[in-house]
Amino acid sequence: MSHTGSRTAPEPRYGASPLAGREAELRVLRDGVVASAAGHPSLVHLTGESGIGKTSLIQALTGTRFGVPVLVGSACGAPLERDFSFGVVRRLFADLLARTDEPTRVALLELAGPPARLVLDEASPDIRRTSTYTTHHALFRLIAKLAERSALLLAVDDAHAADAPSMRFLAYAAHRLTGHPVTVLLSTTDGERPYAEEPLLALTGQAREVRLAPLSGEAVAEVVHRSTGREDTEVVAACTEVTRGNPFLLTELLRVLRHSGTPLDALGAVEVRRLGSPAVAARLRARFRACPDTEALAHAVAVLGDGAEFDIAADLAGLEPARAARALDTLAAMSVVANSHPLRFTHSFVRTTVLDSVPVGARLTAHGRAARLLHAAHAPSEQVAAHLLRSGSSTAPWACEELRGAAKLAAGRGAPDIAATYLRHALKQPSAPCERSAMLCDLGTAELSYAPHDGIRHLRTALDTATDARQAAQAALKLVPALCMVSAHEEASRIADTAIADLGDEDPDLAWRLEATAMMPEFLRLPTVPTALARMERMERPVLGDLALRRAQQGTVATMAAWRGVEREKVVRCTREAILSADHNFFRPPSYYTLFALARTDASAAIDEVFAVGDRIAEGSGWPRAMAIMAMAHGLKAVHEGDLHEAARRFAAALASFEDYGLDIRGDHCAMTCAIWFADVLVTLGRPDRARALLAHHLRGADDVPEMLEYTALLCTRGRLLLAEGDARGAVDALEECGRRAAAWQMRNPAILPWRSLAAAAHTELGQRERARELAEQDLALALTWGTDRVVGVAQHALAMALGGDEGRELLTTAITRLAASPHRLGHAGALLDLAALQAESGGDEARATVEEAIALASACGAEPLVRRGEQLLAQVGGGRRRGRRGSAPLGLTPQEHQIALAAAGGATNRQIAQDLCVTVRNVEFHLSSAYRKLGVKRQGLGPLLLTGGAPESPDAQQLVGAGSR
Repeated sequence: MSHTGSRTAPEPRYGASPLAGREAELRVLRDGVVASAAGHPSLVHLTGESGIGKTSLIQALTGTRFGVPVLVGSACGAPLERDFSFGVVRRLFADLLARTDEPTRVALLELAGPPARLVLDEASPDIRRTSTYTTHHALFRLIAKLAERSALLLAVDDAHAADAPSMRFLAYAAHRLTGHPVTVLLSTTDGERPYAEEPLLALTGQAREVRLAPLSGEAVAEVVHRSTGREDTEVVAACTEVTRGNPFLLTELLRVLRHSGTPLDALGAVEVRRLGSPAVAARLRARFRACPDTEALAHAVAVLGDGAEFDIAADLAGLEPARAARALDTLAAMSVVANSHPLRFTHSFVRTTVLDSVPVGARLTAHGRAARLLHAAHAPSEQVAAHLLRSGSSTAPWACEELRGAAKLAAGRGAPDIAATYLRHALKQPSAPCERSAMLCDLGTAELSYAPHDGIRHLRTALDTATDARQAAQAALKLVPALCMVSAHEEASRIADTAIADLGDEDPDLAWRLEATAMMPEFLRLPTVPTALARMERMERPVLGDLALRRAQQGTVATMAAWRGVEREKVVRCTREAILSADHNFFRPPSYYTLFALARTDASAAIDEVFAVGDRIAEGSGWPRAMAIMAMAHGLKAVHEGDLHEAARRFAAALASFEDYGLDIRGDHCAMTCAIWFADVLVTLGRPDRARALLAHHLRGADDVPEMLEYTALLCTRGRLLLAEGDARGAVDALEECGRRAAAWQMRNPAILPWRSLAAAAHTELGQRERARELAEQDLALALTWGTDRVVGVAQHALAMALGGDEGRELLTTAITRLAASPHRLGHAGALLDLAALQAESGGDEARATVEEAIALASACGAEPLVRRGEQLLAQVGGGRRRGRRGSAPLGLTPQEHQIALAAAGGATNRQIAQDLCVTVRNVEFHLSSAYRKLGVKRQGLGPLLLTGGAPESPDAQQLVGAGSR
């Protein structure tokens, strides 16, 4: 290859050049050739690991326009040609002389002398081409004569594989280049043994080294995009990770991906990490051929995986330590494995390739031997178990123990699916009946985290195969709460009672745990609540067990204290203690009830502290149910702080997690509670239709209210819904029934179930002030016992409205002071509106200021019904209607049309609006079409009409856009 043109070549364009990420190196080499053309000869050694892109860079350089005349000669060392004397030199001069005419070529060879013609003549027998001083001097004279015509670039790729005579000549010539416009460029690969070591060392010792580094992340992204059309950051990161920026490996990886059968638009990081390459395997075999031990050791390290110990890898490879050490040094020099300990492959793509190249039978055998070696070396159980899983069936006596140990470790770090995989394999091993029952119990417990029905099935089997009362009790402890999740309460009670009777006095602490577990199915059903409460009193005795057991008891005590509305400080203290040593089992009933109890204390510092711990435990467990429970807790906290949109988002996320968990929500009391709380928030947001639809979808029907714990809260929410819809009589019926059931469960705390204040409001609306006053006074007495400003202020507000007159107005003012000191902005806004209505009877100025304050609070909370009521009051007192506020519906829009149109005007997509409002996209499209028709505009016209011209952007629109982006 040669080029004598004088035009300066354009700089390579990033994205167009096949050398993505090598522009800087190409520029350095090009500038060196141009400098040598000015009489400054250079010797450059280009080096790096195999596949790093040396050949591509040389090819790009030799095809470059340098702006000055340059004759280019290029050659490549090859193992199969290294015994041919002067083979590389002949190829170099063939290029250099190819651009000269025949007379000039003859003249140059005459000047060089017969030894040069002897080397370069194609017809000369190879045996006479000897490396002598005369020959070297003749060939150098030819270089000097050619350099008088133009600058020279002599590029030798893979110089480590070049023949010895050629390398000796280049070493000879390198010492005599002074004053000649000549650049000699050599490339070598790390770890390759030089064929002509002495002359190569002489050359590289005086050369300027250019070491190629891996491609940057940006360059990898460019190559991936050019090959696949994808810009997915996860795919790019995975490609970078497995190839470490090696261009050859990256190219092969992308080629394999293109032919993997997976559509390019469906490529993911998982597919990238699991692939190997036959082409890479072939290249490795060729490199290993010179040292067979390297292949055996590479196979062993690939089987063992990253972090392999040298002695175990050597044993697995069947190599003596000395031979294994030499093989390891060679692999490290080749950059196949890292030059560090423990052993690991430099590129995980190469490790996958090597492992894939091992035949399946040999691979199974190797994994079995690896498991035995690691077990003998007392390696971690998960490391041994990983090889047992890959070795087919193993009947070693220690295999079951290692698999169980690995399962315990996996479960402890929040990987229940992996733990279950180990346990299923362990169950295939020979084991004693007691061990088998224990493994079934562990398997069922792990599966409860992601496949609850399978977990229940295995726990039932564990209970049936238990060999003693203690083992049966352990299985019952896990099975009973699981059965409660699927509403199998009678079976759960029967199992718990049998386990308690069989255990007797054998283990008091275990018996206490069983009592706590047995309480759950009884406590969830109204007819058996007395039995549960009696059991609960027995549980309050001091336990003899460890600290974790005492903290579990503290959690139960905290929950019941909160329900009864007593000892708020004790609830905070006990909840903190309950979570200190908690693990993922904390999210099985009744432990997690403490989170909901704490949220009602308004102790913000303790709530933030405990919820942060709960978040870490839930995320570490990987259990959808645990994450759903934490979302519920955060939603409840948001309700109490008056952030209704955040509460709705949290409850919606929790319901989605419950559905992902695979249980029927109607059979899970915790999931149903979430749906009820969500509906309650929707009512307060002004979406009663959506609340009613949610309850109808997730619960058993509009009129069917079973006597179950969670349905007590449903009656309270139904009362709020009916009151919002104007059905005070229906609200009274639902709320009074709620109160009857709450009494049986000892749920007296108005912070837990505010049925009395709601019922008092309904009775007041019906003119039944005596009953309203009775309920409100009871609520206030209980609220004062609990003691938070929020719950006391709400109770005072309810009593003030029942009393009426000057006495009621005075108490209402007191309630507003209480609520203003609490985080309950929503209750504060409602009380202000009632005060404004009273003020409006005597004058407008004072009432107008109160309404303005109430509307601001209600708008911040997202309570549309309160905003609408406030704007009506504002109009009555002469303040005019506040345009652009949430709830105002100009130009004939319904409130829902206005809300959706505002969100669309604020930039939210239809899908974002649907997610935030918990409706379908079709529903959003329907209301938007109606809004377009009424307003006479399209989507782009909503903003100017609704958000400008004196109509400030609605807070609701801003919140919807924010919720969509979240």
